[in-house]
Amino acid sequence: MFRRIFIIYAALVLSVNLSAQTKSGLLAGVGMGFEKLSMDEMNADYEKGLRFDDIYNYNLHLGYRFRFEPSRKLFFDIDPLMKLQDLKCWEYYPPIETNPYASATVIARNVNFQLAVSSTFNLRLTEQFYIGVGVEPTLNIVTDGKPFDIPVLGRVGFDLGKVDVAVTYRQGFMNVVHDQKYKIGRTSDVNVSLFIPFNI
Repeated sequence: MFRRIFIIYAALVLSVNLSAQTKSGLLAGVGMGFEKLSMDEMNADYEKGLRFDDIYNYNLHLGYRFRFEPSRKLFFDIDPLMKLQDLKCWEYYPPIETNPYASATVIARNVNFQLAVSSTFNLRLTEQFYIGVGVEPTLNIVTDGKPFDIPVLGRVGFDLGKVDVAVTYRQGFMNVVHDQKYKIGRTSDVNVSLFIPFNI
């Protein structure tokens, strides 16, 4: 169901934008991640004393941007994206009175592979500086958490003509970390992106 909704949304925004876009090009970025976790105390391993921790380290994304500029002040961006989230995960038994040392920790790295379509509404404050807000429906292809999320985002950017540099804050709402270990497993991130238009 989530995949059908995502595909329909992607097809709609792309069909509208392809007929009206005034600029398009390559988009790439990297960012640092943050996580909000709350353990599921009903988890069988948790009840046996095992504890978990997951740290969202960084993310990468690569995509293509379609930009529609109906006026000098306002413009819209549609970005089909491929994304990776890198998480460091470990499990351990905490120290107890009879054993003041924690047991050996199991450490692993998980990678969430995602497909997303970001859509933003942007306002130029000067010829080069702009701000924007939007949503980014995301399909999680490889994950231990929920398969779908709809993060909201805020952006500040500089349009330098031949290249556009932007900083984006993105806040997710679904448990995309691990829905068996955590009741809450939301992620957010701050990333820097580079947009290189081909038709300027």
